[in-house]
Amino acid sequence: MKLAFLGPAPPLRGGIVTYFGLLARSLTARGHDVFWASFRRQYPPFLFPGSAQEGETAAWLDHPNLPRFVPWSPLSWWRTSRDLEKAAPRAVVIKYWLPFFAPGFWAVTWLLRRRTGVRVIYLLDNVIPHEKYPLSRFLTRQALRQGHGFIAQSAQVRRDLLSVLPEAASLPVVEIPHPVYDFGAPGRPLPTRAEARARLDLPAQARLVLFFGFIKPYKGVAHLIDAAPRLKERYGDQMRVLIVGDIYGEKQPYLDHIERSGAGDIIRLVDGFVPDELVESYFVAADLVVLPYVSATQSGIVQIAYNYDRPVVTTDVGGLPEVVQDGRTGFLVPPGDAAALAAAITRFFDEDHAAAFAAAVAQEKRKYSWERMATAVEELAGP
Repeated sequence: MKLAFLGPAPPLRGGIVTYFGLLARSLTARGHDVFWASFRRQYPPFLFPGSAQEGETAAWLDHPNLPRFVPWSPLSWWRTSRDLEKAAPRAVVIKYWLPFFAPGFWAVTWLLRRRTGVRVIYLLDNVIPHEKYPLSRFLTRQALRQGHGFIAQSAQVRRDLLSVLPEAASLPVVEIPHPVYDFGAPGRPLPTRAEARARLDLPAQARLVLFFGFIKPYKGVAHLIDAAPRLKERYGDQMRVLIVGDIYGEKQPYLDHIERSGAGDIIRLVDGFVPDELVESYFVAADLVVLPYVSATQSGIVQIAYNYDRPVVTTDVGGLPEVVQDGRTGFLVPPGDAAALAAAITRFFDEDHAAAFAAAVAQEKRKYSWERMATAVEELAGP
């Protein structure tokens, strides 16, 4: 079957790019021909507060693509629709996560629906954005109205879809959880924990908790910093809090917060985009992944952690309780509660849950396969 994507591709970087790369690999392995209509640019510089929009992508995550789409260029929308029309796929898969892209997605799909029989499949990360955007509900509704079918990656996302687009109740809506992310080269054995820590210059024996991902206010990193003094009091120098990710906004407030915490000697802030080849090392090096989100629908970071059998402590918000099983694959805590966060981390180490939780994660992650997502795409694409 001929299928198409509309979404960012290398050299643009980020979880969406990796997602499409892994989905393309899965669909190609199942015998499909995947045409990737990609972004030529993703954000205007004044709207992008991170360090850089482009980065090196691991060769094994790449896939041929045609960069054309620019979210703020109507001419590029028309050209992208022509590219897709010429490719003549059975269906085009669009990952929706921000209203900023909605006008362009609407234009491309509106043109396709009127000139071709291509089916439009929206793969939904977020229907309601974490940050405020002007006219977000209206823009989201206009874009999603062009969909023939939807893949919601959590029950919360499905509920959000129906709240914004009630008529979607009469359309195919498949609920498939976010698949796991594997950043390792195919066929290469995993590094050991000792090897990963040596590569990252981390202490071999310390208890190590990891926050990973874009650092934005709703990710709740401030609450992890506030939890660090309690961890330092309990474990002293045998504790490390590793915060790794591209900061959206100013770095200095985070540095000031760390200094005020009194636990700066056990906190390491690694600011900037992490190359694909290093992602695996961070997760293998960690004992526990901590995601203190203030709000969420679902999280690709949980899926990276699960791929490497790492338990997760996170907050009881959005679709996260659907993925992290409290007391089995990790712990859930209330959002914005540094004391509860520290208590959960302490409980993990003091009660020695590492082996049992890792075994449960290894079992649980079987449901988060790319084959399951690929099957959903095939079914929505039609016969």
